[in-house]
Amino acid sequence: MSMVLQSKVSTEFKPHPEGIHPAVCVDVIDLGLVENEFQGEKRMVHKLRLVFESEQKLDDGRNCTITKNFTASLHPKAKLAEFLGKWRGRPVVPGETIDLGKLIGASCTLVISHQLNLSGQTYGAIDAVSKPTKKLAPSGHYDPAAARQRIADAKAKAGQGIPSNVPAARANVPAPAMPARSITPAAPVAESKSAAPTPAPSVPEYDPEVGF
Repeated sequence: MSMVLQSKVSTEFKPHPEGIHPAVCVDVIDLGLVENEFQGEKRMVHKLRLVFESEQKLDDGRNCTITKNFTASLHPKAKLAEFLGKWRGRPVVPGETIDLGKLIGASCTLVISHQLNLSGQTYGAIDAVSKPTKKLAPSGHYDPAAARQRIADAKAKAGQGIPSNVPAARANVPAPAMPARSITPAAPVAESKSAAPTPAPSVPEYDPEVGF
């Protein structure tokens, strides 16, 4: 007896429209340790997910959301540090700490394109971010608890876990969505013992326009 399987892709999913869109961050999700493969080597990496809401609408009237995952690091070469620097219009400097909870409720401008996943399904991808040209407020339609449940279900199916200490932040209230901690970029290493000490870098002042 032979068994024939067919790969099916849902046609109900509609990707976020392409283009340049005003958006607001509605959630920061700690994904915990996730298996990551780089140059043929697999290792566990601490990941987080930023969730944004735009003015685009779904068929049911809710605002569209789009996400982007990052390694939880502010190392000068880390994608998260580059993303946050472009978001607020100034780079993350060594010695600076960023409270990730302050990202929630912060507006930005996103450049979104359509990409194909391994199943041939089109999805919206965040290509770039910049300072906001328009201030948006979360609509309140986004459900952080439901988002975490979907992640937990996917990890359970894959035989992985998700941190149980990650609270679900209210989407319409700027409150931390990750454990109470900040990320600090790695300090540069002195080239030799005889090298003169590096003066402490000046940390940029808080920018009320962006919020972090």
